[in-house]
Parts: sequence; structure tokens; C-alpha cells
Amino acid sequence: MIPQPLEVFPPLERSSLGAPPWDPLPPLEPAAAPAQCDIVIVGAGITGLSAALTCALAGREVVVLERAFGTGATARSGGVVLGDTVEGPASGFAGCEHALREWIEGTSADCDLRWRGCLELTRDERLSPTPIDWQDRGAVRLVGRVSGGVLNPAKLQTALLAAAQAAGATIINGATVSNLMPGEKTGVRISLEHGTMTAAAGIMAVDAMCWRPGFDPWRERVMTVSLQTAMLTTGQLATLGLQSDEAFYTVELPLLWGRVMPDRSLLVGRETNPFPRNPDGRQLHDGLQEAARRLSQRVRGLHPALSQVEVRRAWTGPLARTAAGHPTIATDPFVPALLWAGGYGGQGIAQGFTLGRAAADRILSAASRGL
Repeated sequence: MIPQPLEVFPPLERSSLGAPPWDPLPPLEPAAAPAQCDIVIVGAGITGLSAALTCALAGREVVVLERAFGTGATARSGGVVLGDTVEGPASGFAGCEHALREWIEGTSADCDLRWRGCLELTRDERLSPTPIDWQDRGAVRLVGRVSGGVLNPAKLQTALLAAAQAAGATIINGATVSNLMPGEKTGVRISLEHGTMTAAAGIMAVDAMCWRPGFDPWRERVMTVSLQTAMLTTGQLATLGLQSDEAFYTVELPLLWGRVMPDRSLLVGRETNPFPRNPDGRQLHDGLQEAARRLSQRVRGLHPALSQVEVRRAWTGPLARTAAGHPTIATDPFVPALLWAGGYGGQGIAQGFTLGRAAADRILSAASRGL
């Protein structure tokens, strides 16, 4: 059976999705894709670039195809580095936060990494009101602290890009992929806007941004909304029970997560909207405004110190989840040499780095066995 053309979440203006707090990444110069390569990777976010770096360091000819560098989920994330998923520990991801930290520190990557840990919160008024005593559909208190950090995800994406390029990977920006099909004998044939290319194997690292009719590895897609407050005083942070560069999240739904930014503002998520299969700018803009209103009410109701806080910005972006809520690698049933990697459901910074490596390792292992 010939795979139908991919369905792709369309590129949209920042005015429709809102602008995250990170400086926009400079666009890469468009370039022509080669006729063939060993491994093709679609998507130049954390997962795709981590996979590209791993494959290139193994000596493979790697091409990364990206529609618009810096506009995907990576640069719209909150930059919280945690090992667990929203659903708790996931097989294969133990210590992934430390793996990312080791890479950042080992390569001296400039991504504003701060390692102050993360507060685990739960709605249980029986717990001590010190240091956290918030209200969000019940009393929110501290249940524990876990290892973790915060960083600038746009800078991390830039650092991974530079590392992948230095290892020999070719990054093609401005490349729109319309379909991926089986090669004449084996491998993958990629349909692009201006022609085709072939590869021995491929990885789809696009998370919620793309799916195939008849095969969608992610059970759920939503539009997730975050906001950034105005700068708080040191006294306000202390009253809230927070410290500089600290992150937090609730261990149950409705999810509330956040971090203290370098300027002492708070970055907080999340609210969600239904995922629009046929999105238009106005629909997304209106959905963002409504979800931002709900999230602003939640933030201002957390504590008296936040009752009058100004909301500086709000933004949204697509998010995908697997049925289990854990990131995964799925083989495309139409193209056996093609893997789909994603399904983070939140907290995907460290998981994306590890999943990219795992997808690359699976491709490299299959190649070494002659598959």
C-alpha cells in the first residue's frame, strides 16, 4: 500500500501562537537537499539534533530536514530539565536529566543552565504549609525535591545545531517534507517541495507537528498554554517559598508547573485547548486568549503575593502524548526503515535529548546487522 501524503501542522505567525520569552533564533540559510544520504532526520529540535549528532559521530552521512528552524516545540518550551515524565518514571529515561547536564557541561554549551533542583508539589492540606502554601483547586504543598534544572531552550537548540554540524551533519532549512515512502528496494524515499531524495533509514522527530493518515503514534494532541509574569521582588519570591532559578510542578492533574526566570519573573503552565486539525490564525489566537485568561486566574489565585501580578506574555504550541504518557519510538508500518520519535506530553527537554540518542542507536544497530 502506498502511504498517503503526510498531514502537517501549518506554519503560523507568532501573532497567532504568542511569543515565548526566548530570543527568536536567527533563520538558517535555505539550502538544496542532496540526492541521497545514509540517514535522513525530519525536524531540527532537541530530538532531531540529538539523533543527528549521534549518527554523525558514528560516521554516517546525515541530513536533517527542517521547515523553519527555531519555530517548533523546542523554542516554545519552558526550559525545565527533569528526568521523570508527567506520568512518573519511564523505562529508558532514568537519569536522562543528568545525561543532558553532562553533555552541556562537557561541551561548555552556552544555554544558561542552572541546577537548583525542582519542587514536587501535591494537593494535600495535611502537608506542612512551609515553604509552599498555595491554592489551586485545593491546598498545594511541597511533597519532595528532585534533581533538575532550568535552561534557555533556544540556546540549547543552537548549541545542538552547532555540535551536529561540527560532527558532519548537514542541516537543510526551508525544507518542506510532503511524504515518506519505501525505497525501491529498502530505505526511505522522501518527497520534498522541489524534488525527492533517498536514504537508507530515517527518523521523524516532529512530535505533534505532523502525522500520517492511517498511522498516528500519538494518541492525543493538545495546544498547551504558558505565561510569564512581570518581575517579582526578592521578598515576594521568599513569601511564595521559591528561590532564584528554581522549578516546580504538581505530581497530579490539573498540571501546574513553572520556574523562576533570571529576572525574577515567573514562567508558569499550563492550560490546554483542543488541537485544531484545520487551524487558522484567528481560531488559535482566540483560543490562546481564553486559555491565558484561565491560567492568569489560576496564577493570581495561588497566593496573596500574586493577586495583582501583571502577566507579561502568553503563548501556545502543539503537544503530543502517547497512550501511556511516556515518550516512545514507533516504526512506521508503511516504511519499515522509518522511525517516529516523540510523544512527550510535557517536560520533554531531557527526554528529547535521550530519545534522539535512542532512535539513532536503533538505526545504527539495524544498519550494523544489515537490516
